[in-house]
Amino acid sequence: MQSQEEVVSTADTFSRGALRMSVTLLRGINPKLALTVQNQMHSPINPQPDNNPSPKDNFKIELAPLEVRWVVEFLQKKGQHPQVDPGTQMLVKALIIDWINYANLLIDLENSKNA
Repeated sequence: MQSQEEVVSTADTFSRGALRMSVTLLRGINPKLALTVQNQMHSPINPQPDNNPSPKDNFKIELAPLEVRWVVEFLQKKGQHPQVDPGTQMLVKALIIDWINYANLLIDLENSKNA
């Protein structure tokens, strides 16, 4: 199990797979927000040797707190839709946890500025 410090230090790092899935889920609900999330997939932290995109690529993201809130809210709506299969629901819950961890990081950064 990761310590709180490890979670905080990696909360702004998302895999290509997590970002792509977030974009896919958001696209039908809020295309503009989906595009904003998609635009975070540039300059991977750990580029692959052959420069081919890989789901294992990680990206440091920078979104406004309000955009993060919208991502979480729209993912929650998507996960609560009655026609969503259990596998997708589980995936949505995992994505929501990732986005909430990022939101908590933003809160901590803002609090440290004000301290």
